[in-house]
Amino acid sequence: MFVPFPDWEFDGNVENAGENARNFWPHMKAEGAQQFRVTVTGVNSIRTMTLWNSKDECEAALDQIRESASDAASMKVVSTAAGELALTLD
Repeated sequence: MFVPFPDWEFDGNVENAGENARNFWPHMKAEGAQQFRVTVTGVNSIRTMTLWNSKDECEAALDQIRESASDAASMKVVSTAAGELALTLD
């Protein structure tokens, strides 16, 4: 499993950013995303976490999804960390 953690900045408020994320989830899921989480990191920023089956699957979908999100929601990626999932505890 592969997990990217992009940091987003946006105009507006956190509620709008959350709504935009909810709107993009069906498209992401259709492209192969398994899980999606959003963490508020500031007044105008969030960090997202998306779980994918592989790095290749993720990279094939994410550029298009990020571009669409940026255009639709006035959001932009300001940094990203990513890697292979090492451990899951429930």
